[in-house]
Amino acid sequence: MTATASIEFGTSRIDYDVKFSSRRKNLSIAVHPNKKVEVLAPAALSSEEIQGALKKKAGWVKERLDWFEQMSQLAVDREYVSGETFLYLGRQYRLKILYGTKRSPVKLRGKFFEVTLLQSMPEQDRREVVRRAMWRWYRAHALEKIGKIVGHYSERLRIDPPQFRVKYQAKRWGSCSQGGMLNINLRIIMAPLSQIEYVVAHELCHLKHKDHSASFWELLGLVMPNYEVRKENLRRDGWRYLL
Repeated sequence: MTATASIEFGTSRIDYDVKFSSRRKNLSIAVHPNKKVEVLAPAALSSEEIQGALKKKAGWVKERLDWFEQMSQLAVDREYVSGETFLYLGRQYRLKILYGTKRSPVKLRGKFFEVTLLQSMPEQDRREVVRRAMWRWYRAHALEKIGKIVGHYSERLRIDPPQFRVKYQAKRWGSCSQGGMLNINLRIIMAPLSQIEYVVAHELCHLKHKDHSASFWELLGLVMPNYEVRKENLRRDGWRYLL
């Protein structure tokens, strides 16, 4: 069974769909990239109870809706042409495409990412070649930087450094598998170091606490006392980290 309703939050109206299930014991709220708000609720829960729960989370829901709105406005395809800007460790650099008799890897020089292509390369192939080169560069540097951070915070948590992977993800900045593998979003390497450290420390704490219980946040606060500031900065700026 599905129902549709809305609540008022400040000057905004939040529309949401409710899906009832006899198997579900707890209510959950999800905000999707298409800006749809979905509430999954136990069949016995009243509409008033659901509305009350949503009102308590309205601030968070509005933040997610605003974030997805920003992303939709900026989610244009990268052109990978000279003059386009890219972030690395929170700083902005311009792409400079050069042409010569030999191709060369991406180089970070001054305020520029430099990519050298063969002069004879067909124009229709250039974008894809530059894109792949940039992604390879980002991934190599992400592995290096994140590896050091994993080692540092593992030591602070008194655990063995776990294995980790760096891969592109559209939604999550990081995750921790049941087997203890960390997955870190490639895009986070565009953020300042403080935000990268927050994501890594957050996922490392999940090796001891799988949920977001009070014990989890207490542990994170012990190894990173100012994690709330870093978390808020990532929430505010994350929409800028686009590849």
